[in-house]
This record gives sequence, C-alpha cells and structure tokens, in this order.
Amino acid sequence: MGVRYFDEWVDKERLVKHGPLQFLKGSVIGIDAAYFLKQFIYESVLTALGGSPIALEAIANAVKNLKNAGIELHFVFNGLEYGKVEDPFAGPNFINSQNHAAFVKYESGQPELAKRDFKLLAEPKLDEFTSTFRMALHDLGVSFTVAPYSALAQLAYYEKHPSQFIDAVYGPSELFCFGVGKLITNFSDLLPKDHADKVALTDPSPPLERIQFLWIDRSSCLRALGNIHSQVFTEALILAGVAKGLDTFPPLQENAIYKLSTIVRDAVNLLVSTHGNVAQLCAQYPDPTLKEIWLDKYKQVMTVIKHHVVITAEGDVEILGKEQAPFDTHECIGLRLPEELYMYLLRGMIGTRVLNWLSRGEIIIPTPLAGADAEICHKFAKIQLDPLRRQALCLLTEGLHRYYPRADFKTRLWFEKGNEETFKPVNVNPSPKQAVSKWNVRSELIEEAKYENPKPGTLSFAVRALQDAKFAKRTITAKAKADKPLKKPEELLANSVWRLLQLRGYVDESHELTKWGRVLKTALTAVGDGNEHEEAVFLGIELLRFGVLNADTMFKGYQGTPVQGSVNDRGLCMLVSRVASLGRLRHEPKGYCGPLSRSLLAYHTLISSLQASLRDLLEMNLVAMFLEGEVDRDRDDWMELSLGLPFHEIFSCGLGIATLNYLDQLETHGDPTAKETQEVTRNNAQGWFRYSEFDASLDDAFKLWDAVYIGVKDAGDLVKDKKLWDDTDNWLSQRSYLLLSTLAFLGANAASSVLDLIPNNFDDVVLNSGKPALVEFFAPWCGHCKKLAPVYEELAASLEFAKNKVSIAKVDADAEKDLGKKFGVQGFPTLKWFDGMSDKPEDYNGGRDLESLQDFVVAKTGIKMKKKATPPSHVEMLTDQSFQTEIGGNKDVLVAFTAPWCGRKSLAMNPIHLRTVYDAADCKSLAPVWETVADDFAGEPSVLIAKVDAEAEQSKATAKEQGVSSYPTIKYFPKGSTTPEAYEGGRTEQALVEFMNKKAGTHRMVGGGLDAKAGTIDALDTVIGKLNGDDLANLPEMVKKTAQGLKTKYADYYVKVADKLRSNKGYVDKELRRLEGLIKKGGLAPEKLDDLTSRSNILRKFKGEEPIREEL
Repeated sequence: MGVRYFDEWVDKERLVKHGPLQFLKGSVIGIDAAYFLKQFIYESVLTALGGSPIALEAIANAVKNLKNAGIELHFVFNGLEYGKVEDPFAGPNFINSQNHAAFVKYESGQPELAKRDFKLLAEPKLDEFTSTFRMALHDLGVSFTVAPYSALAQLAYYEKHPSQFIDAVYGPSELFCFGVGKLITNFSDLLPKDHADKVALTDPSPPLERIQFLWIDRSSCLRALGNIHSQVFTEALILAGVAKGLDTFPPLQENAIYKLSTIVRDAVNLLVSTHGNVAQLCAQYPDPTLKEIWLDKYKQVMTVIKHHVVITAEGDVEILGKEQAPFDTHECIGLRLPEELYMYLLRGMIGTRVLNWLSRGEIIIPTPLAGADAEICHKFAKIQLDPLRRQALCLLTEGLHRYYPRADFKTRLWFEKGNEETFKPVNVNPSPKQAVSKWNVRSELIEEAKYENPKPGTLSFAVRALQDAKFAKRTITAKAKADKPLKKPEELLANSVWRLLQLRGYVDESHELTKWGRVLKTALTAVGDGNEHEEAVFLGIELLRFGVLNADTMFKGYQGTPVQGSVNDRGLCMLVSRVASLGRLRHEPKGYCGPLSRSLLAYHTLISSLQASLRDLLEMNLVAMFLEGEVDRDRDDWMELSLGLPFHEIFSCGLGIATLNYLDQLETHGDPTAKETQEVTRNNAQGWFRYSEFDASLDDAFKLWDAVYIGVKDAGDLVKDKKLWDDTDNWLSQRSYLLLSTLAFLGANAASSVLDLIPNNFDDVVLNSGKPALVEFFAPWCGHCKKLAPVYEELAASLEFAKNKVSIAKVDADAEKDLGKKFGVQGFPTLKWFDGMSDKPEDYNGGRDLESLQDFVVAKTGIKMKKKATPPSHVEMLTDQSFQTEIGGNKDVLVAFTAPWCGRKSLAMNPIHLRTVYDAADCKSLAPVWETVADDFAGEPSVLIAKVDAEAEQSKATAKEQGVSSYPTIKYFPKGSTTPEAYEGGRTEQALVEFMNKKAGTHRMVGGGLDAKAGTIDALDTVIGKLNGDDLANLPEMVKKTAQGLKTKYADYYVKVADKLRSNKGYVDKELRRLEGLIKKGGLAPEKLDDLTSRSNILRKFKGEEPIREEL
C-alpha cells in the first residue's frame, strides 16, 4: 500500500520527522482504517483459517493508548470499489495459489516457513473484514465513517476543508497524491527493532512518553526535489506507481532494481524534461503499449484523484471539481448510485457487496482460499447460491429507478471466466419484494410475542413467535403508510428476519412455519434462548437442505482430515468436525496458535459463502423497507440496526480443527471411550491450542452437534441418510463423557421428582391409571442420557404441582430389557407419551431442552405452567445520593455505568452530518454476567457490585461527574478512596471475579464458592509447616504467639485446632471428614457453607496437604 519506492526516497533524503506523542494531545487525527489494520493487526495465519481476524488485542491496545494520550481518533473506511479492474480474479487467484504453496510447506513439516508465507498473504485479505474492525471500534467508543469510495479521498477532503475537521492524517504515502499537506506514517519507539527495552503502541500499557509519531510534510518533499510545483510532485508519485491500478512507469521500472531510492527523483526529471506533459513523455519511447495502455490507465488514475466522490460538509455525496470533470468520470470510478444508498453505506447500516454489484453491473464470485478446484464448491457457488444472490439484487433494485430492475447483470465465477450468464432483476420470479410485502409487523404485536420468547431480531424469536398459528395470522400486515412509518429498531429487525425466513422457505405465504421451519424451531430451541450458537445452528440446517452437511469425501487430496481409527471412525469424526466448523473457537484476542486443516478450510468456503449470501438478503430486506418509505429515516441508530441483524461476523474453521484433533487423537489410545483416555487427550489438547479455552470450545462443539442432530431427528424424511446421523450421535456420545458427567453428577444424589418404573409398577402408573405419563427409557452408560438427566429432573420438578394430572417417569431399559423391548425401544434415550388408558404410546421427537419438553406436556394436557420466581438481585443500583455514601466507605466497589438504550449517539463533528460516534454498547450482554458476579460476591460484606443508570434523572449527574461517555464503562473504587481505576479487562464472569479477588483480597470462585486459600493465614501456615509430629506439645503456644495481633477471622480457629490436636492426634482427620460430610450433604446456608469451606482448608494445612480444588 502506498507509492512504490517512496519510502526508500524519503529515507535517503531524511525527510521523516518525529516528535513525542504528547504533542498530539487535543488533536483530531483522521485515520485510514485499512492502513491502520495492516500496521497493527498481527494475524499470521488468517488465510489458513478463513473467517474474521481473532487477534484484535494489539489493535485494541493501539487505539486505547492513542486515546489515553488525549488524541481524538476518527477512522475512515473504504466504501465501494472504484476504477476499472481488468481481471478481478487475478488477486484472489494469486492468494489461492500462494495459500496452496504455504499449506504444502506446512504439510511437509515446515511450519515456520508456512507461517511466514501465510503472514504475507494476510495483508490483502484484511480489507474484507472491516465489519469486524468496525465492531471493535464501536466497542471502544471510537468514531468512524465509511467513505463513498476511497477513504484516502475522504481524508484529504477532511484535511483540506476550511473548517479543519481533522488536524492531521494517518495513512499511506498515496495520500500525497490527493493533496494532503502533512502525513503521519507511524507511531513507534525509536529504539532499534531488536532492542530489549523497545516498547510498542500495541503493548497493553506502554510508557507513552517513549512513543514517537513519525510524519512527513509535503512542503519538505517539494523542496527536496528542487522546489517543484505541487502538481508535478503528484504526477511524479503516479509515475512511480500507486496501489490502485497503475504500475510504475515502465522506463523507470527498468532502473528500479538498482537504485530504488532515486525513482521518485527520476520521475520528476522525466516530467520536467517534457514540461509535465505525460502524453509527450510516453511518445518518446518506442514501446507502443505506453501510449495505448499505460497512458490510458494514467488518465483514469488522474481522473479518480482529481474528481473523486466524497461526502461533503453539507452531507451530500458529490464529485470533487464536478464542473471540470470529464463526461466519462463514471467509467473511471463506477456507476453513480442513488444518494439514499450512499447514506445507508456511510452510516454503517449495510456493507458494500450488493452495492458493488449494482455499481458495476456484474456479480463477481472470486477464487476461495481453498476448495477452488472442488466440484462441490463449483456447484454450490454457481447453482445453489445463485438464487440467493439474485433475490438480494432484486430486493434492492425494485425500490430504485426503473432502469435498475431492467438492467442486465452478469455473474462471473472464478472457474468459468468465459461463461458470463446475464439476467435482469425484473425477471426474477417470484418477485421477492412481493413475496415478503406482508411483513410489516408493529411493535405492539411484537411485544406480545416477547413475553416468553428471545429478543426480536434474533432467529429464535422469529421462529418461536410463529409457532402460535393465531399469532402468525396476525403478522399478515399491510405496508406501513408514510404518515405512520415503522420506527422502532425491533420492528425493523424482526420484520427483516421474518422476510428472510420466508425467502428461504422456513415460512409460507400464510406466515406459518413450513416443515423445514418446524425443524429449524426444534433445533434452535435445543440450543437455548438467545444463544450465541443460534446462527451456527441455522447455517447447519441450511447446509443440510443443500445436501452438503455429510461425511462425504469432498476435497480429494486435501490433508487435515482424521487419520486414526477405522474408515468408519474417520468418516463420523469428519461429520462432527464439519458441524463444529459452524461455530466460534473460544480464543484469546491473540494470534492463533494450533494445528491447521486444509480440508476444513475448504469446507469453510461453503459456510462463509452461504453466510455472506444470507447477510446480503437480510441487509437488502432492511434497505427495501427504507426505499419503499415504510421506515422513519430520522434516526441515529444505524449501527444498532447493522449489529442487530444476524450473520455480521464470519467465524474461522478453528472450532472444527479443535474438535477434529480431539476426536482423532482419542483413537490413538486402546479405548477411546474410556474416561481416562478422554481426560489425557483433553489435557494434551489444551497445549496444542495454546491461547484457546479448549474445554469450553469443545463443549460448544458438542452443543452444536446436539442441536443440529435434534433437528435431523425432527426432519423425518426431509433428511437423507438419517442412519449416518444416528450412528454418529451414538459414536460421539461415548467420546464426550467428561464434558457431560458434570450434569449427571449434579443431580445424582438429589431427591428425585421423576418416578422410577419397573415391571411391577409400570402398568399401574402408566397404562391403567387414567393419568397420562411421559416416560424416558434410558441406559446408565449412555452419554446422552446423562446429559438429559438434569433437564428431565427439572421438568418433573416444574410439574410437581400437577402430579395428579400427569406423571414424569423413567425406566432403566438396560436393566429392564423386557419393558424396553415391549415398547420397541432401540436407542437411548427414548421418550414416549402414554395417555393412561392404552398400551400404544406416541413417540416424542422434539427437543431435549426444558422448554420443548414443557411445551409438549402442556400441549397434551392443557396444564398451565407456573412462572418461576425471579431471585432478588445482588446488584445495587446507585443514585447520585447513594453513590456519595457507598464510594470511599468501607467497601471495595465495582461499578458498571450503563444506559437503558445501550445504543449509539451522534456526537457531531459539525457540519459533517454523517460523522457519528458509536458508543460501546454491550450493556445487554454484560447484564446477566454482572448479576452473576454480584451473586458470587453476595457473601462478601466488604465488596459491592453496583450499577449506575447514566441516563436516569437520579443518577446522571454522577455519570457526568465521572466522565462517562460510552457504555458500559466499568470502574473500580478501592475502599476508603473516591479515585477510580478504569477496568480494562475481560467481561466474563471469570475475568471479573479474578479482578475483584486481586483488588479486594477475597477468594471467590466462579459460581460463588470459596477457593482453596479461603480462611488460611500464611503466617500461621508457616508455623505449622515447620513442625513435625513430635512437636505437637509445643504447637498451641507457637500458634497462639503468632496469632496474637492478627486481625483475621480464623486466627482463633487455628489456636483451637492446635489445642485439640495436642490431646488427640486423630482430631484433624475426624473433624475434616465431618465437615466434608456436611458440605456434601448440601442444604447449607451460603454463610455456613463459606465457614465450613474455610475451616476445611485450615484443617488440610494441619494435615500437611495442599487444599483440594474442586472443579466440575
């Protein structure tokens, strides 16, 4: 990126200046987002994993450090593609071939060489993941704009505008072509690269006084070149070669190898010799391509620079110098789109993909990272996804001028470059716009469906709301009128998702769920309300429908497949791994460290292309509502709408790789189903995936499998080869014991509400009682039975009030084989519904989650479920008054400043209307975590977990006083102090608990229990550790002496135990068994449990044992 050979020239001329970062305090820096990404994101194997970058730690640190230096940042992203592209496949083809070469090195045992090659390929791919970066900026509370076309042109406009919207520009040298006066090129410590004390802007908390900003000014460049005219300088840079579409002037290129640092000066000399006439310069050389090809490209680049399209101070999208612009400017930049579309793009509501199709008149499907030669990828791209692309384009064009629906669009595929099929959007039949035109549901009706359903705009909400046929009928609604448009975000999001579901065949024209819609509902219900995996489950069901989610050998010759076990084992492992590839690998925000799989990367091609197509449909459904005038345009929640729609981030295939390696390695042991084998393999696997949360990730993979498998079971004849799925599920259940055993353990000793049936009581309870019963046939060794056990127990407990109306029962069909055989039980668990009057049961094929089971029983019996009582919150809401009382007192206080809308506000940089600051808005996802953390510390009287509603009348003064400008903001106030410490850590329960333990000196664990150090006193433990059994007579006195003056709760208990131990050597063992028995028995008040845990920890110290940490 940047002008070729420019860096070599400025280095030689010593034109790069530097100054301390503090000089920029109070300045507004305009930043080219693409350049910033390439400078600071360290993702060496991006092209080997696919998906969005995960190594965002460095870039987040860089942004935070610049903000901490008092610099205001405004990022500008590239918008639509511009300029003529002769071969749109050249770049992707190059990346694909180089990716292949890097994989060859990796697979031949040269991982370091492969990593180097992958890293070189990562830079050009970063431009594809700007949505991920925008999300990160949004979370950091940093403003940004999406340019109509070039971010460089937009930044130059900002810098040169009389109002001085920005004070300086950070970006590549190509910005000088657009007339920028001063350019910051880097932020760096000036120590040598390999110096031991060198710091970087990407470090977590570097000494900012060590960081310098490097910059170049245009006037110095002009002087160094002999005080040339600014226009000559621009033309010389273009001759040297710019990133966008123009190689170095060939005669200069011939000398480039030998004297890189003189290329810019040589370009100036050539221009001076022809008085700046580039056409005359080309004519001096015999090569005809200079005049016929290179000169034409030069003129196009100059047109792009002089007459680029920008967003003006008045908020209009205009061509710079439009009075002097040539008539064919649109051929150099692209077809000018309606102003309204730019507005949605600039404000971040939609992406560029479909708008690029519209601007260029063609749909380009570039070469994927892997699988480019596979027939399945060809068919998927050409045949199966083509209807989705056409629908998206049709939704957009039907709301525009009649030219667009009738224009010819051609589809160009990487593997069929000569076969460019054309179509007109108007000929897409049936019209997607007409098909979904009756989805205009207002918030009042949506509120009715919200009562027991997930958040509107989610896939779960959309399908669950429509399971009520009466509600579905009411969603058939007329188009919103201009005087009463749709306004609330939930209206736009819910209707966009419903429209997607109808276009994809999950909902029919009566707005009722189709067969596939009911399958989707079952699968989504199985994965849980508002679950982070619901998009992955949806993709799984879609791939099932396309017939590409199976165990087939799709990519012959590709490595990274299972290699252990039998052929059957390898096939089943591959199917599970492909399902896992739908989800996200839980990983620290660092560069990926772990194995690779070219086969799963190729499969990821199918997943990512499908996800992109679904996102296109969602965005175009949303845009269509705006274009039709159905939506109120006077709003500032554009990013909320974008982030509220599903599929805005594409995951890598990392979770699939982790799952494949775990399951494959199990087969290297004698018995892959043994608990010990799984434990060893799991522990080893954490080392393979160094920065991942491996156990949690593997659990996610198996949850995904369960949800998709339950959908398959519900699909009946819709899915071919159900036996493969049944066999795989049975195979997997025997290899996932460790992750399932916790749930089985938790319910093992509790009093059960589930009736146990044997042959002696079966008929009386189930067949002849006149009372219906749901009966589970299980086997004790069955993994899925263990997983169902706590859910089934909760079902029975929730229906305890209605036990005279329905029975919830179970049969150990492994022990009572005759009962299982009598009712045709062939697998476990099997659930059957008996009406209480006959011996002909109905099979239950629904979800195995609590809600699905409850819904089934309610539908069968008409019983009304009792609502669960909501436990009291341990989060204290602070007002302006109580904040003054609590802060600075005798408690360590952790405060989350939130806002009820948790949305985004326009913080203008007037008069540029479209510049928007997006506040960090993760309040909704933080809320349940915050409640859990407060529960964890409920037993700590010296710790307070609190919230401040920054917009409530009674507390907004406090938020203002604390300088809160983005939400959520978390601050820690030590006891006795009113000076806060900004919390910059993770927002998980574990991260917050660890932070408070460190600050407050507490010993809480996730879940609220005490850790192994609770109650123990280091000074007394040292005394105990120095003694042996012969010193017991002196022990009490030594403990008493050390305990004197210790103001800790359990010092007296140490003295008591020492006294007891002197007279009874067996006291510690006996007392420890007693306390452990009480703890195991359960039913203790939280305070009592804490006390017994602390005393047990102390007793173990007397035994000379390290305290035992219980991990479930």
